[in-house]
Amino acid sequence: MNSSQNHASTPASAKPTTTTGAIFGATPGMPVMFKSNFDYQLVRGMCAGAYGEGGAFGELYSTARRVVDRDVESWTVEWSGTAERVEAIAHNCLSGGHVVSAREAFLRASLYWRTGLFYLESKDPRQLAMYHRHRSCFRQAAALFDPKIEPVSIPYENGKTLPGYFMRASATDGPRPTVMILGGGDTTCEELYDFGGGAAAIRRGYNAFLWEGPGQVGAYALDPSLTYRPDWEVPTRYAADYVLSRDDVDPKRLALSGHSMGGYFAPRAAAYEKRITAVIANSLVPEFKPVLMAGLGLDPNAPYSSDIEDKIDFSEPMKKYMATNFWQRLGLAGGSLPALFDELGRYSLAGLEGKLTCPLLHIAGEAEGPLMVGLGHDFYEKLTCPKTERLVRLVDGGEAHCTMNNLSLKHQIEFDWLDDVFK
Repeated sequence: MNSSQNHASTPASAKPTTTTGAIFGATPGMPVMFKSNFDYQLVRGMCAGAYGEGGAFGELYSTARRVVDRDVESWTVEWSGTAERVEAIAHNCLSGGHVVSAREAFLRASLYWRTGLFYLESKDPRQLAMYHRHRSCFRQAAALFDPKIEPVSIPYENGKTLPGYFMRASATDGPRPTVMILGGGDTTCEELYDFGGGAAAIRRGYNAFLWEGPGQVGAYALDPSLTYRPDWEVPTRYAADYVLSRDDVDPKRLALSGHSMGGYFAPRAAAYEKRITAVIANSLVPEFKPVLMAGLGLDPNAPYSSDIEDKIDFSEPMKKYMATNFWQRLGLAGGSLPALFDELGRYSLAGLEGKLTCPLLHIAGEAEGPLMVGLGHDFYEKLTCPKTERLVRLVDGGEAHCTMNNLSLKHQIEFDWLDDVFK
């Protein structure tokens, strides 16, 4: 196994010039069509096209140019209009027997439905309706792959299930190395096909299992009783039970990859679930509370009081999102922001450094800022397992949160590392 410590650079030497707030806004390696988080969400669509079956640049740019920055209604209307039009194209192609064209259009429509619903609050009925359109389009595309992408319901606690998809590298050839892919606080498992690395895995001969745990967007939309939990090894155990029940999975080569908040979930799970033989965190988030506080424009080192909401600019759509949708999926609807921060204090990897024993890859982006990069690096330094760290710089054009603006580089780093670990 690869036990190198590949420090492309450390936070101390890199001296990132951006703030933590840059996680949620435009950065130099992005289009900078918007000054808000709208720019980052546009990039999520643009980079999906790296696999030939995601967003089309013309559709993306045409839609984005009709959007008024920071105007959530404008964002929702324009993206849902594009999604509706492209979904109609998919159905027309399918009825005409044009399978590849239909699959591509369904994937694009799925992406646009997700993009459009992103900032809506759960009290808006359009959010759930658009989520179901997003999911339906992906599932119709999934049935048109060869081999098909298999929808999965993972048995969970108390008779509940968690959503997922299994992507086989081959319909034959026996057991394969497999990567279980997790998103973060705002990701659906459908978009893990492109952003998370599902398509990249298949190209390289890996199986991919795209899944969501309690509290994540799709799991919560399908069952609002499923809220986040800090002991992520529990849902991971159920997911691993399913994956390892398959005869096309090599149990000695089972990776877990987590993105954004998944950069907490994946290392936490791997510390306890020893059937995981490699773990990827992009980015490593050992303490979630200070990251969220900084993202809301607050000093993570300052005490917070009951009037803290008055200090947050909710005209920024991402800040409003974090204080509504994310809050509810933590099971804190109707509570206070101090209660939110107290709850997030439970999401900590402190004390687990010695429990992580499988090889770990940490990827961070320079534009994520000194706080987030530094937290991840400091925890990484305490690990005694085989480990590798990579800081993606501005010059790489992949400096944004989760390397979102350079998926080709992201997947090259991840899967080349897995190749070395599993060889």
